[in-house]
Amino acid sequence: MKNTIIYTVVSILLIVGFLFAAYKFTGSSPKSTLFPEVSKIASDDHIKWSKEKKHILVEYSDIQCPACKNFHDYIVQDLETTRSGQIDVTKNITFVFRHFPLSDIHDHAQEAAWAAEAAGTQGKFFEYTNTLFDRQAEWEKLPDVKNHFISVAKELKLDTDKFTKDMDSNKVKNRVERDYKNGVKFQVNATPTFYLDGKKIDSIRSFEEFRKLLEDAAKSSK
Repeated sequence: MKNTIIYTVVSILLIVGFLFAAYKFTGSSPKSTLFPEVSKIASDDHIKWSKEKKHILVEYSDIQCPACKNFHDYIVQDLETTRSGQIDVTKNITFVFRHFPLSDIHDHAQEAAWAAEAAGTQGKFFEYTNTLFDRQAEWEKLPDVKNHFISVAKELKLDTDKFTKDMDSNKVKNRVERDYKNGVKFQVNATPTFYLDGKKIDSIRSFEEFRKLLEDAAKSSK
């Protein structure tokens, strides 16, 4: 009887210990993964917001990705629009856009990236990218998007002959491929993926949480 009681007590203590360890393991916040190299800005990177490079926000994005469009819309409509009571994060953070086309699930993602790069050779990368995101529903299901992308270039008053040649050039295609390979190296496995000062933002539960991360960084540079 005495041995039975001892065994029971020991078993209970082991179970409690196991449950406590499991709680500690699953309940703790995941550590952010640090990739210092991701914040190194290349001469041909597409950047906007602050020129001071105090804090670097890098986005790996797929222009055909619906989630990327949602974040794009939030960035343009909220972060880039000054509102009363909000910190203007664009004054203290440098934004870097990089390509990560998910061609396996988005048929025109790679062509969209090439088109954006071709527009970039004429100094209108963000204007062109904004237009493709805004009209994503118009072109994402087209059987052939090339003519549509050329028509967008014409609307933005680009040299369409140059745009067409650049879109098909090895220079542009290699540029997109470089972004993609670097994204793989930095453990991008979904889009959009963001890095703040080299730290991968592993999970964003809301736009408000995203803004707070950026506001905290912006405040720290004052």
